[in-house]
Amino acid sequence: MIYDEAAVAGAEEVAAAALNDFLSRRGSYGAVVLSAVAGAGKSYFVSAAAHAARREGMRIVVCAPTNEQAFSLVRSIALMNERETVTFYPASKVSLPADIAGIPNVREAREAVGAAHANLLIGTFDKLGDAFARGNLYPVDGLLADESYQADSGRYFGVAGLASTHLLVGDSGQIDPFSTVAMADDWRGLEENPLQTAVGVVARNHPELTSIHRFPITRRLDDRAAAMATAFYPADHHFVPALLPGVREMRLDSSLSRSGVATHLDEALDLAAAGGWAHVELPDAAVLSADPETLETMVALAARLFERRPTLRCERLREWHPLERHRVACVVAHNDQKDLLRLRLDEIGFADVVVNTANKLQGLEYEVVICWHPLAGLTEADEFHADPGRLCVMLTRHRHACIVVGRAGDRVLVESIPPSTPAYLGDDHDPLAEGWRTHQQVFATLAAHRVTV
Repeated sequence: MIYDEAAVAGAEEVAAAALNDFLSRRGSYGAVVLSAVAGAGKSYFVSAAAHAARREGMRIVVCAPTNEQAFSLVRSIALMNERETVTFYPASKVSLPADIAGIPNVREAREAVGAAHANLLIGTFDKLGDAFARGNLYPVDGLLADESYQADSGRYFGVAGLASTHLLVGDSGQIDPFSTVAMADDWRGLEENPLQTAVGVVARNHPELTSIHRFPITRRLDDRAAAMATAFYPADHHFVPALLPGVREMRLDSSLSRSGVATHLDEALDLAAAGGWAHVELPDAAVLSADPETLETMVALAARLFERRPTLRCERLREWHPLERHRVACVVAHNDQKDLLRLRLDEIGFADVVVNTANKLQGLEYEVVICWHPLAGLTEADEFHADPGRLCVMLTRHRHACIVVGRAGDRVLVESIPPSTPAYLGDDHDPLAEGWRTHQQVFATLAAHRVTV
């Protein structure tokens, strides 16, 4: 056996209940929420929901916060609904990738007149909301919003009038909407705060019109990673991995000479291969954001990983097969870290290894992830670096193993007294305090996988 059949059946029951709830509300005001953890199968559910809604004769609009997310929806929905024309309504300077645009039942509507009468329309919150505000799009029977915990309520308000019945799907543990506007904190506590999540503003202000379903499963994370992921979700959101223990395995060649190779690299790789995790702790030091030592450690880990000829087997491919470089990602918090790490990996011939920020890698998955801990070398924490959503994204992109690189002082930082934070009337959400507690829990879980340099 590969899957926990009872867990999979339980997830299918929740998905069916959420979908039936949405379809039965047709023509009435209300929102159905499906809250899921990382790798639960949200994209598949959205595609299946679009398919079911069209079978019921509903005209629907599907939206997501970013173009990349919208592209993914176009692909998955078009492939599941081969007899249905899927219309993508892009911004003026945006086009579908060639492989998606080439799907026979996909078309792009460059003008609103070409999108207004579509039965199955996909776009970003911004583009669809702008067209609706201008009177270029007409109401439909249902609105499906993907990544709705990452969509701020300001954008959600822009599309909400497109339909009276909404299906909001998303991951509550990942990065919240944010703004660089200086007065953003002035909105905190207000009922219509435009930086609330789409789910948050509906559930808070219209609880009588909102029903919430929770996916009880993760398909990406196995038992080793799912235990860590509990740190990022509410205590009442119970979930288990779909995969049975031991199905995924990673092997590294142990016959290669270790001469000239720092022993902590092999120790970390061996821990990650066996237990799914490794936490490499460099010496305590206050360092710049783009710390050269942390950067070189990540480069060395990637290089040594492939020197040891990694092979994998899993539920998708039961035979042992080599790990490909494009299935390894280095995830960071800042663009300067990304740019310098990209440069160094390119210099040693590892251009295929993915490097990007947590914001950009949200929603994606890889076999192995090397993570630059957001607190690495900081002398004090702020909301950005302590953000539990950012850490959640970093530690839930992998299927086989995740290696976290940081400094010994990172644990000491969050073991001390947390900094004071401002209070806002009507708002009990404290991102820094929540992040502080989450980091403590994560460090405790990583303790068994620590490698001290």
